[in-house]
Amino acid sequence: MIPETPIIWQQYHALLEHLPEMHTQYPIINGHFRRLDSGIAGEDNLEYHLHQAYIPSFQLIKRLRLEHHSSFQLDWIILTPGFRVILEVKNYTGIIYFDPKSNQLIREKDGITRTFDDPLLQVDRQYANLRTYLSDHEIQQLPVYRAAVFVNHHAILQLHDYPEHHRILTSQAVPAFLEKLSAKHSPAITEQQNRALVEFLQENHQERSISILEKHHILWEDLIKGVPCPHCQRRGMLRERMRWQCSYCGTRSNDAHLSMLYHLALLTGNRLTKKLVQEFLMLDSPEATRKLILRAGYIKFGESKQVYYSHPYLVQFFKSGQQMRKSGQQIQKSGQ
Repeated sequence: MIPETPIIWQQYHALLEHLPEMHTQYPIINGHFRRLDSGIAGEDNLEYHLHQAYIPSFQLIKRLRLEHHSSFQLDWIILTPGFRVILEVKNYTGIIYFDPKSNQLIREKDGITRTFDDPLLQVDRQYANLRTYLSDHEIQQLPVYRAAVFVNHHAILQLHDYPEHHRILTSQAVPAFLEKLSAKHSPAITEQQNRALVEFLQENHQERSISILEKHHILWEDLIKGVPCPHCQRRGMLRERMRWQCSYCGTRSNDAHLSMLYHLALLTGNRLTKKLVQEFLMLDSPEATRKLILRAGYIKFGESKQVYYSHPYLVQFFKSGQQMRKSGQQIQKSGQ
């Protein structure tokens, strides 16, 4: 399953919710989050234009991440019975041009020049990985086209002498690009086989997550504790008679703790301990903490001192080594 909001985005959001702004790592982490957020927004913004294309029987997958020897991610893949398209999305602003000799993208913005990896090299590498992945699972190969799409209307593309300029698109140009390809190709597989392939890829998506505190050298004691009030946002709500009470504005809530439990699940790799929850929710009783976790629907794993609790939705994203649910032969036979 591919989550609508990437797990790594949720992890960064959760960390920033609990990290004091004066912490030395805050600007760095916030910068990571802003770049991540910009990239995701760009991928999402392209969806409207993809649906404007008049192509029969096409399927879309966004942010597909597969693991095969190593991991690779496709911002967008369009699958039809006759051809496939991989799109690498960029949400850059400023003046953009490409240097074919250095294989770099160069951006000029606010008087500053920066270089980035050539997105066409990126999408071509993704294509090579996908081709190997499909071949190893005995899935029929179809023509695969690759392009880089600049989705921000504040980007000025200068492609005068770039030999691959036909593979550099704006989001508005994508529908016509796809329609031209559709006119060139007749179906090579059935619609049912195409849908089966989409299902196979989605089922074997491997969501990216990280040990975010370890990555940024954050200690648990660095983080802000206390349940936030849903009304005034101040922390430190008190648990009284099975409800949360804000000592600042008087707001009462039955479920103010749920968002904090979810944040802790993201920050721990979905392995909550009773001790950690009790500390961050500022509860007096270990038993009351245990009941609160279970009533929230968390799943208990382990025994005795090895017990931990996991959010049921997140289990699928934090477990590793998932097995293939279908074989390539099963996909090829679908619809026969």
